[in-house]
This record gives sequence, structure tokens and C-alpha cells, in this order.
Amino acid sequence: MGTTNFGNILVAVDGSDQSMRAVDVAISLAAKYDSVLTALYVIYIPFGERLYPRAVWYEEFIKEIHKEASEWLSEIQKRGKENGVVIESKMSETTESVAAEIVRYAKENETKLVVVGSRGKSDLEKLFLGSVAAGVLAYATCPVLVVR
Repeated sequence: MGTTNFGNILVAVDGSDQSMRAVDVAISLAAKYDSVLTALYVIYIPFGERLYPRAVWYEEFIKEIHKEASEWLSEIQKRGKENGVVIESKMSETTESVAAEIVRYAKENETKLVVVGSRGKSDLEKLFLGSVAAGVLAYATCPVLVVR
């Protein structure tokens, strides 16, 4: 009987408890299957930077997001190191949906497995499967593991 090899694993992160649980599962799988693990944070820019009044506001907005994200991305790196897994951290900006960007990134980078939390930071998403997880499940061309 052959062993499954996931090769490249992508874990979508947003700093929420659910996404950090997804990180723990992804680290466990990456360690078990000797996979490359990438943590991807997608920054959603609703209308693109051109429509924001002056680039100064946009730059401050992105700077604040990077500062916040770097804190929990550091925690993700630490968790990986503790488990002998090197994690590549990526940030991507999109005017599309977050799910569409995760799917695009996964396809472009020949990801073999996407791991996502069942819901993110949105209060509305606490009522049902998160819109990001649902979108990734619907459109990804590789297996998707949703972590509760």
C-alpha cells in the first residue's frame, strides 16, 4: 500500500482561532508527509488602491495590516520550528474575493492540499461554514481540509 504525499500544503491564515487550529493541523500533516508548508494571508482591498483618496491612506492601511499579521505569522513560524517544519509565510493582496485568491495561489503553486479554518474573523461567519472556506471548497482543484 502506497503512502500519500501531499508535496505542497497551503494553509490559509487570518489570525483567528480557527485559522490557528488549521495551522496546527497543517504542521502535523507537513511533518508526517515531509511536505513543504506555506502559510498564506490574503489582504482584501475592496476597490483596489487606485480608488482610495491619495496613496498615503492606502500605505498606512497596508502598513497596519502587515504589522498585525507579522505578529501572528511569527507565532506560526514558532509553531512550525517546534515541530521541525519550515513554514514559508506569504501575503497577497487582492480586489477579488479572499477565497478566489487562495484558489488562484494554490493552482499557480501546484498545491496538493489546502487547509482552511471553518470560519474566520467575521461574526456573521460564526453562524455557518465561513464564506472563505465554502468558496475554497467549491473552486479548488486540489483536496481541501476544513478544520473546526
